[in-house]
Amino acid sequence: MFEPKVFDNTDYESRLAYNHELMTLVAVEFVKEATTLLGVLQAHMADEDWDNFALVAHRLKGAALEVSGYRFCRLIAEMEKLSIKRESGLLPTSYVTLNDEFKALVLALNQEVLR
Repeated sequence: MFEPKVFDNTDYESRLAYNHELMTLVAVEFVKEATTLLGVLQAHMADEDWDNFALVAHRLKGAALEVSGYRFCRLIAEMEKLSIKRESGLLPTSYVTLNDEFKALVLALNQEVLR
């Protein structure tokens, strides 16, 4: 099995029709929205509100797909499944890893799109 990229610029360019202005706009909005949603996700985890956790995780997954952030997307999808199944034991560790993946994705977006 192959390891997905943190950020796939070729896919992102193709997805947004090589419109670099739009790519920049979408990347900036992703960073803002995901930053907020990660905080909301943490609050739902603290409250053990797994239904809302799954909804926010699903939203984050879609946002990550928009910017071709495949490792972040894969991890948040796994977390969404765990919350739906009420298998919350791994979520705190996964959340730490998710934050690390978010930082890596933001760095990649800054280097490739937001320069």
